[in-house]
Amino acid sequence: MTITTAHTIDADTYHELQEIMADEFTELLDVFHQDVVAAIDALQQSITQGDSQQVGIICHKLKSSSRLIGAFGMAELARLLEEYKDDQDQIRAMQHWQQLNTTYAEVCVWLNAHAPIVTALSA
Repeated sequence: MTITTAHTIDADTYHELQEIMADEFTELLDVFHQDVVAAIDALQQSITQGDSQQVGIICHKLKSSSRLIGAFGMAELARLLEEYKDDQDQIRAMQHWQQLNTTYAEVCVWLNAHAPIVTALSA
């Protein structure tokens, strides 16, 4: 099963969060990136080791943080990977993990293209 989305990020969700977070938005995105990179690495290791409980824990957090910024495709893949804790289908889990990697790369491209402009104050 291949997950495809018309938009990598839901722009309305993204911009609404940007308004709410104001000056802290850039920091939130930095934390999102750090968390996702760590999660993707940990997921690969946990799937390879057959640690379905850990996969479920990681995916639950990843699903929430992805939805927060409007990365609904990533959230759906995290939800599908979270099912690994119940079905133990390691091959399907690795397929979803690979799709998650691809989708995250697309999210990064979108976020870089829509990054908030930070203006420096002149001294």
